[in-house]
Amino acid sequence: MLVGRAAELDLFRALLRDLVAGRGRSVLVEGEPGIGKSALVNAGLVLAATLGCRVLWAAADELVSRFPLQALRDALTPAERESLGPCPAVGDPVTAGVERFLALADQLCADSPVVLVLDDLHWADDASLLTWGRLSRAVDQVPLLLVATCRPVPRRAQIAELRRTLTTHGTTVMRLRALPDQQVDELVDDLVGAPSGPRLRAMARQAGGNPLFVRELVDALVREQHVERDGFVELAAGIDRAPASLGTAIADRLAFLSDATTRVLRPAVLLGNEFSLADLAAVSGHAPPELADGVEEAMSAGVLAERGDRLAFRHPLIRHALYAAIPEMLRSALHQDAAHALVRANGPVERISAQLTAARGEMADWVPQWLAEHSTALTQRASPVAERLLTWAVARIPPDDPLHDELKARLAITAFLLGNGELSERLARQVLARTRDPEMVAKMRWTVVGCLHRSRRFCDAREMVEVALRDPELPPLWEARLLAISVRLRRSGRRFDDSAAEKALTQAELADDPVAIGYALHEISLVRLRQRDTAGALRAVRRALRAVGDNPYTTDLRQTLLIDQTAFLAQLDSWDEVRRSVREAIELAEHTGTPRLCHVYTNAADIWFAMGQWDDALAASDVAAEHLPAADSWPELWERVYGMKALIAGHRDDVASVEADLNRPKVRGSDSILLVRARAMAEERAGRPEGALAVLRETLDPNRVEKYQYLRHRWSPQLVRLAMELGDLDTARRASDLCEYEAEAEPIPVKTAAARWCRGLLVGDWAALLEAAEYFRTAGRPLELGHCLEDAAVLMAYEDRPTALRTLTEAVDAYLSLGATWDVMRADSRARRHGVRRGRRGPRNRPSTGWDALTVTESKVATLVADGLSNPDIAALMFLSRRTVQTHVSHILAKLGAQSRVEIARLSGERSG
Repeated sequence: MLVGRAAELDLFRALLRDLVAGRGRSVLVEGEPGIGKSALVNAGLVLAATLGCRVLWAAADELVSRFPLQALRDALTPAERESLGPCPAVGDPVTAGVERFLALADQLCADSPVVLVLDDLHWADDASLLTWGRLSRAVDQVPLLLVATCRPVPRRAQIAELRRTLTTHGTTVMRLRALPDQQVDELVDDLVGAPSGPRLRAMARQAGGNPLFVRELVDALVREQHVERDGFVELAAGIDRAPASLGTAIADRLAFLSDATTRVLRPAVLLGNEFSLADLAAVSGHAPPELADGVEEAMSAGVLAERGDRLAFRHPLIRHALYAAIPEMLRSALHQDAAHALVRANGPVERISAQLTAARGEMADWVPQWLAEHSTALTQRASPVAERLLTWAVARIPPDDPLHDELKARLAITAFLLGNGELSERLARQVLARTRDPEMVAKMRWTVVGCLHRSRRFCDAREMVEVALRDPELPPLWEARLLAISVRLRRSGRRFDDSAAEKALTQAELADDPVAIGYALHEISLVRLRQRDTAGALRAVRRALRAVGDNPYTTDLRQTLLIDQTAFLAQLDSWDEVRRSVREAIELAEHTGTPRLCHVYTNAADIWFAMGQWDDALAASDVAAEHLPAADSWPELWERVYGMKALIAGHRDDVASVEADLNRPKVRGSDSILLVRARAMAEERAGRPEGALAVLRETLDPNRVEKYQYLRHRWSPQLVRLAMELGDLDTARRASDLCEYEAEAEPIPVKTAAARWCRGLLVGDWAALLEAAEYFRTAGRPLELGHCLEDAAVLMAYEDRPTALRTLTEAVDAYLSLGATWDVMRADSRARRHGVRRGRRGPRNRPSTGWDALTVTESKVATLVADGLSNPDIAALMFLSRRTVQTHVSHILAKLGAQSRVEIARLSGERSG
């Protein structure tokens, strides 16, 4: 019986009822050690399985807290853990693991309501904490009940940050207080199985209302026969002093264990709060049958308990007491011995390295060789752990040991993967100064070049490559790679050498190296783009993608190639292939945790904007914004993210958001074209067309022509329109001429249509505009269609007002499909000045709540939610990312006033019925 927690149990029962009804929630149970957090959760969830809920129980452990997602992975079945897939060989395993777990959680919740418990949150690894925070923001979308237990102190900074996130998003916090005296008396009666006497109750009350302390105290008194039974249970005569602390009471319990049981428990404490019998057998050196008696006694004594197919200490404080009894000078050796035993038993890399990370001081002789053999696998699973162990090894191994340089080289690569370029470069240069091995020299030079390129020290990187390419002992494979990267470095320095890319490809193919082939073909694709051959660039990128395949060590390159492929396909209006390419790029980024996540979502936002999927573009921009801090060395990403948000806000007449996004410190004053277009729109919206023209006129600056040349067709018609309206014929002609030049250099449909549009504006030929509009209509470019029709309606107003009105109406319909309120206002205003008036002026105001408040995309998502599809299923069907769909579902819930997906389905049924 759980004493004194009736209100908390009632809340758990209410939460389970809500869960079964489809409404998820999040709960944080806080309290001091021994206050009964885990006991409360166990009792509160006792009916969960009966109600059809699946309960996943995870317990964090101090020993394995450095391993990403280890706490949460342990809650899954082996098949589910397998479905998460292997850790990526490159990229960020933490980011990748978090995204995979979140996607799996969505799928599990689609099968049945899920309760996910994380006991001892304070010991959880950072990735598990990040995942928990992300899950807490999604419980309103899926039938998921999150329950975490946590001590209030000491609190890591990450725990404090997570707690703020949880409370911000509606997590219920249960603070378990000490039991009052009356409930302590009730607990004592339960423990002794009869009414207790006043002296026994008085002693129990000295435990401060802590249930575990009360239990340990009473158990000790009973065990030592310090109580008497005569109708009620009372302290024996002469017993008048309780244990000084909970730790003392636990120590008293452990003192009564037999030597055989103690021999079992000593190796067990090295394994953490939970462990398998197989690991215990390996570490103790005894076969499982030999451990049976000791394990049974430990369980009978309340020290160990079964937890699924594993054993666990009944309370972490019990393990802590046993661990504290081991002299500190012996702990390191014991942990290394335990690790060696697990190695001999073919244990997993994670559990072996967990033992090694707990060690200090001298390193056992076998450890360096083991690290040399397993550091790659460990880096893929937990890069920070690999970095720590390799650092320890390098510090302990003499410089003349053959393994010293090898482990230092591995440490340099690990540091590079972790983003610590300064450390990586320093270590790699140290290895270069000592080693004469051609393979290691090449690998470390490649690492240094990577560090220099990442920190944008292109001149230094080129110098390092040139030195390497002059080395007569340079292995052919590395020569091919360095030759390919040298072309990229010259491009970074604005030195284009088209023939060098072809030479690099020839060398790469001779070396038969997919990495070098991929880099060379990527450079060739950019050469083709400079030659105004988008189709040729696309062919080169596709060849590169086939060459690199799914080689894990070309993930970053493959990501770049997919981003470029998507942009080239969009330029050629291949929208079905664009959707697949965007989806593939997002899946790769999320699956591998690549640092290019921000690039991928920024690119997706650009594509979805062009396709008229502005809600998706905004959702992608929001995701990209989350990853901007990791892209601090890429200022153009900040410009693209907030330029896109400002541009859409401007079209939708959200003046406040435009002002905020344009004046962010990292983007203020930037000449990024998205920001330029947003500033021009803001000027025109404010009644300053001269200012708008001045902003766009900057793109004609001879010093900036090359910067804007590839996408000039996107804004040249707006520049020509403004210039014509203000009587600036010179600017209009220059803008039109540049647009026509680009169309002649590469006569693809989107460029020729824009050039025809510009020329039509310049000479007043509305028929040319209608011809261009027909292309935009069939190509699926709604914004350009609206703008082109708007301009055509104004030009034809004096000649054919009925046709002008129909043309204007179609333009406004295109704008309304985008939510482009400002464009509707501008179109109506321009047309009225020429005598063309629609029956209803201005945009139709969309309601803020209800079904009519949903955008087109949100309506589609709501229908699929009502059909029972999970977010990953919807994402696959609509060629979106899971996180983009999650954003849409959040908006749908808010607009419909719904609290769950079940309610969306109910409201949908009522509406259709």
